[in-house]
Amino acid sequence: MADSVGPGIVEWYGGGDRPGHRCGYCKSTNTNVSDGMWSHILTVQDYQDLIDRGWRRSGKYCYKPKMDTTCCPHYTIKMEALNFKMSKSHKKIIKQFNKFIIHGKKRGEHESEEGGMEETEGGILKGGGTENESKKEQSGSKDSSDIEKVKDTDKGKEETQTKQDKATPKPGLGADPNKPKCKKAKELRKERKLSKQSENPQLDKQPSQKLQKQKNSGEKTLEDLLNEPDQAESCAHKFEVKLVRVNPPSSEFEDTYRESHGVFKRYQMGIHHEDECDCSEGQFDQFLCEGPLEEEYKEGRLPMGYGSFHQQYWLDGQIIAVGVIDILPNCVSSVYLYYHPDYDFLSLGTYSALREIAFVRELNKKDPDLTYYYMGYYIHSCPKMRYKGQYYPSYLLCPEVYSWHPIEECAPKLDKNRYSRFADPDKEDEEGKVDLDKVMILHRRMAMTYEQYKLLNPKKQTSHDKVVRKYSSFVGRSCATRMLLYRD
Repeated sequence: MADSVGPGIVEWYGGGDRPGHRCGYCKSTNTNVSDGMWSHILTVQDYQDLIDRGWRRSGKYCYKPKMDTTCCPHYTIKMEALNFKMSKSHKKIIKQFNKFIIHGKKRGEHESEEGGMEETEGGILKGGGTENESKKEQSGSKDSSDIEKVKDTDKGKEETQTKQDKATPKPGLGADPNKPKCKKAKELRKERKLSKQSENPQLDKQPSQKLQKQKNSGEKTLEDLLNEPDQAESCAHKFEVKLVRVNPPSSEFEDTYRESHGVFKRYQMGIHHEDECDCSEGQFDQFLCEGPLEEEYKEGRLPMGYGSFHQQYWLDGQIIAVGVIDILPNCVSSVYLYYHPDYDFLSLGTYSALREIAFVRELNKKDPDLTYYYMGYYIHSCPKMRYKGQYYPSYLLCPEVYSWHPIEECAPKLDKNRYSRFADPDKEDEEGKVDLDKVMILHRRMAMTYEQYKLLNPKKQTSHDKVVRKYSSFVGRSCATRMLLYRD
């Protein structure tokens, strides 16, 4: 397999100077403004450099939000995968997933006295709901004492009264000032532990098996948690993740195409309420299968190579979810996720993100340059889209000089203004300074510099200068002098 690939070829569309289109976040009809270009071919380095300047692709179309104009500014966000710190909610979602795979238990279910499975009164939580949300849902139902009051038997009334008597404290004079104050259970446990240590000084040096087990459990890595089903003696379900190349399509991708499209169709119609005509195979291909990235391999690096892939999540021999990703020189870029709505209870959005972070860490062992996980855009002005900032440590891209900044430093600025510059005032965008004569052009099937192109088309110089100048400043000097800008 050849290591070298041809130059990228793009066609500038612009669009930032025209009226905007509908925003999917604030629901405004014409305030979402962006510039765009059609990417016929891109090398993985081309696309790496583009996303590091705020670009993003949808199929072969690349777009860049006009940050100071659009209603909901989209900030490129990346996460340092090697230093990723799991939150409690992340661990909980993995454990819930593992419980389903190993024991067949769904979230919200518990074992009855007969050993069977029961659902909680509120039913199974959907889409990563928390315990607090579960309690809020159940608080809307009748109180347990109200339920018991509707019973007609004397026994029921007596039980209700007994419970009320236990629940209602008897009147008193309050705390006795002559007695010591009540201590919290945590303080009492600490005192008992210190007392035992004073009686047996060796206790600290020889911790009990239980304490050692808790310590080991607390040190579990992301990979340890994700691999728990593989270590189990037996599992209620068979789960596996398969990586298949989509461009050019591998035989594994072609063999599973219809099933994968079926999941996509169910997801778009069930979760996003799209019409069936909007979920055709043609739409699926254009959106998530066709892409501009050239297949690329580097000697001694990743065996699967670089480019566009689907990560298929298989459960008991069927695809239940697909993560669409790009493997680039410095990162794994998450493009999209779709899943079967019947498995919404598995919180597959978060679970797949954690899987992809672990995948970055795995790839890093073969390619030390690949260290980041790109999550697309972070939209601070939309509360529902702030969840990406919960993956620590994360960085946002400055929309003016394209430098990276810790999200915890950016958030206070975004609280005040939707659009904000993160870099120091004196810093400049060096990559945006491009000598127009050195910009590469594709004209009449020939590659040439813009300087050469002007000699062939002297009358069109003024009109073309404006487009080439805007294009080159947006894509940056590296891409502008390497990719070919199509000019007719």
